[in-house]
Amino acid sequence: MNRIAFASVAAAFGLASLSSFAAASKVDVPIPAEIKAAGYLTVGINCTDPPAGYVGFDGKPAGYEYTMVKRIAEFAFGSGDGLRTQCVNDSNRIPFLQAGKIDLLLASLAYTPARAEQLDYSNPIWVSNLQLIVPKDSKVSDYGDLAGKTVITPTGSTYQTWLQKCYPQAQLTTVQTAAEGSTMLTQGRADAFAYIDVYGFNFTQMQKNFKVVGTLAASAVQGVGVKKGNKAMLDWVNAVLEQMRSEDAFYKAFSQEVKDPTFVAKYRHLVPGPDTKMDYSKSGALDCLK
Repeated sequence: MNRIAFASVAAAFGLASLSSFAAASKVDVPIPAEIKAAGYLTVGINCTDPPAGYVGFDGKPAGYEYTMVKRIAEFAFGSGDGLRTQCVNDSNRIPFLQAGKIDLLLASLAYTPARAEQLDYSNPIWVSNLQLIVPKDSKVSDYGDLAGKTVITPTGSTYQTWLQKCYPQAQLTTVQTAAEGSTMLTQGRADAFAYIDVYGFNFTQMQKNFKVVGTLAASAVQGVGVKKGNKAMLDWVNAVLEQMRSEDAFYKAFSQEVKDPTFVAKYRHLVPGPDTKMDYSKSGALDCLK
């Protein structure tokens, strides 16, 4: 993966561990027959998007989303041994799910009504927000300053749609991966990189010549993607996620990966927990700022 992006992870974050989670649990809903017969579960994940999902120096997947994926696999097989992963990006992840190349999709999948017509969403797993990464000496302080500026964001992301809708004066350039976007920014080929706030925080921990600016925007409730109409899979995944919610597994995964207590505390109300449930009614991934 991009050296800049990963170096930031290695220095500012620790690799997530399952050690604080309970031993593999069972749920009342049976594992889908096709997964049981195959003996493995294939999940589409981010591989260039630290700290959510990336590839470590050892060549293995890491990140808080990957920690969640491993926990899901434990419910299926008693350990992570039956887990297979497939790297995806914003433009190919839904086609991969539809084509049966993956069984589940856990890769920063924000809810939109259009996507809900293409796949089934699980119960929510967290909320993401958009911000801007810019050079430290940049005069860009919010989205209204983007007119005529070159702005990078991933192809097929809700941020691409949001910027086109809400700030069409920006000169938008799309990239396949976050790593590609961060490289373009550090090379001076763009004025801003519009992406998830936690990625920006991660990036600027090591890249001190850059800063995160902008109002939290495009607030999106995220979930696990299931192939449209696969009710057995959806019911099983939701049962597993409900058990994980009772374990506070989502917040544990995030806090183990992101070591900054102040930043982590901001996410307490953005992930489901024992006393917190979420739904998609408040997902505003494509809502312009008022």
